[in-house]
Amino acid sequence: MYKRYAKKLTGAALAVSLLVGGTGFLPQDILNLPAYVSVAEAAAVNPADASGFVVLSEVVPDVIQEIRYYSTYNFVGDRIRGYEEPVALMTKEAAFALKQVADELREKGYRLKIFDAYRPQMAVDNFKEWALDLKDTRMKEYFYPDLNKDVLFDQGYIAAYSGHSRGSTVDLTLFDMKTEKEVDMGGTFDFFGERSHPDFKGDLTKEQLDHRHLLREAMVRHGFKPLDTEWWHFTLRNEPYPETYFTFPNNSESVHAADKVVYSPAWVTKLPAAAKAKQMVVVAGVAKQTAWISLHEKDSEGNWQQVLTTPGFIGKEGLGKTKEGDGRTPVGTFHFTKAFDISPNPGTKLPYTQVDENAYWSGDGRPGKHYNEMVDLRQIPDLNKEDSEHIVDYNPHYKYCLNISYNEEGTPGKGSAIFMHCFGPNKPFTGGCVSLPEAKMKALMQRVDPDCAVVIDSLENMGGAL
Repeated sequence: MYKRYAKKLTGAALAVSLLVGGTGFLPQDILNLPAYVSVAEAAAVNPADASGFVVLSEVVPDVIQEIRYYSTYNFVGDRIRGYEEPVALMTKEAAFALKQVADELREKGYRLKIFDAYRPQMAVDNFKEWALDLKDTRMKEYFYPDLNKDVLFDQGYIAAYSGHSRGSTVDLTLFDMKTEKEVDMGGTFDFFGERSHPDFKGDLTKEQLDHRHLLREAMVRHGFKPLDTEWWHFTLRNEPYPETYFTFPNNSESVHAADKVVYSPAWVTKLPAAAKAKQMVVVAGVAKQTAWISLHEKDSEGNWQQVLTTPGFIGKEGLGKTKEGDGRTPVGTFHFTKAFDISPNPGTKLPYTQVDENAYWSGDGRPGKHYNEMVDLRQIPDLNKEDSEHIVDYNPHYKYCLNISYNEEGTPGKGSAIFMHCFGPNKPFTGGCVSLPEAKMKALMQRVDPDCAVVIDSLENMGGAL
């Protein structure tokens, strides 16, 4: 929720504390912030513009969402204004950093559970209006049993602005994959009181304190700063919009509708492929398994324009493919050779095939088996199907799909079936392909030209920034 203070803060001191963002705690075991994290010029940001945000589940697909302010189970007791969908939105910088937290904690048997992320300013105004109505104490028993409502402003529980509205703050806890339950943190989300302080000892057990420390240490290690009054509250240390309080409603459409044609970033225009190409798909690896994907086109005057952006995923083992089965996505400049779908043709300009039960992508390295090509099983009945992909089995992955020209010569063992395709429902990575949300994949298929360049590398190697 808001910042909790053990002592009363008023006037300028309270305003400064709220705007700075809380604690000065900076542990020593933090990782260096990734090169893609940079602070934007706040003065140039439109608070109604969601183009710098992503739907969190499109970056961290296994995140659990219990968006409390969409429900009535919160300290107000009503759905909060501006929460039009039970979905978490975040700045892309914060979302990619949170993906690294999720990856680390998944290895330890946990998933992240999100209570709140981006909070529109209209929701903050809703909180202020509720706080002024001293007769409405419906939820006092659950969220502030030890406080009178008339102290909430003075003690910093309610304020005019929230760091959540800047888009890089998240309220979360851990979900134990073994027990299939939320872990016991020794206190509940949004409880107004000292029990919510991360270092509260009181009657907490060692296990409860260990859970708090586990979450805190992972978040800090990947670039977030904690708040000394809420165990669940973290803000990206180098947040991109430190002075902008956004106003668009909390729903996925705010983000998906925000794509607009803008001039391409300078680093994109300096890519070697930009010298000859008229259209480029840029797959910029942000971390081991994640990427920022964008489509760029030259206008009639030769200026590069960015026409589509989206988060996406690359191979489980990252970039640098060299052989079949290494779980890596190839690095280099490629093109698309064909489009194929389980769905009907969405209107692509590339050679297109709607696949049926007989369609396989050959991974059979024997002579005459068309390694790294689409084949018809009726024509090659002895195909090694175990080493090949039965395309219709990959739904929704191959609902819309483009083949990337890696190993176009078909050298056996070098790698096959490197596609650009839709997200799967479970894995936050691929076997070496590039995946993106279905709506974005369909839009890209409808727009790409046959001579479109496909540039794949890390964002750092490209000299780029989000």
